[in-house]
Amino acid sequence: MTGAPSTTAVYPYESQWGDLRCNEPVIVRGERPGRFHDWATDGYATEEEYEYWAAHVCGLAGFRSVLRAWRPEARVVPMRQLIAGAVEAGALVPRDDTVDGLYYRPFLAWIARDFGIDGDVFEHARVADWAPEIGDGAVVLASVSPEIRWPDRPNHRRGGHLVLVHARDADGRLIFHNPSGIGRTAAGAVAEPAVFERFHAGRGIRLRR
Repeated sequence: MTGAPSTTAVYPYESQWGDLRCNEPVIVRGERPGRFHDWATDGYATEEEYEYWAAHVCGLAGFRSVLRAWRPEARVVPMRQLIAGAVEAGALVPRDDTVDGLYYRPFLAWIARDFGIDGDVFEHARVADWAPEIGDGAVVLASVSPEIRWPDRPNHRRGGHLVLVHARDADGRLIFHNPSGIGRTAAGAVAEPAVFERFHAGRGIRLRR
């Protein structure tokens, strides 16, 4: 898996903590993301609110990349505002110490209504079933294991995390943004379909411009 920085121009990278500089300190060293990012600029009222939500908004981070590319008039919508919309729609459900979701169908109903972006849910699918559709105004929020940030290590699960697959290169490799990736597995990460398949839960959301 390698980086492809040029692809980030179309779909700007979004970390779920609001800044790529947060990813490695939070994931590898367990540091608090507020040391590296001004969370107030994302609309959060407190640092505690920021830390609570940021750990659970991988899907919204991927969607915000799409929003910035497809809806320039909405590209400055802060993350906290997107969270509020998703909660109101039932796409995210806050609990005491965690967040349930992203629930795909309420999410799709919400973004169609508020942003005019259409899509559909796929389940029990292989990468080969949806990869040919990527490009020309079509992207996929794919459910993968967060272990995909370390593709050379054995994985122990599939799913539980969303990444934005937004392009394929000339060799058919997938190019994606991982909102909690590290180094080359964050912005514009590149993976062979067979490698991606190993982490893929067979479900996700197709979005169309």
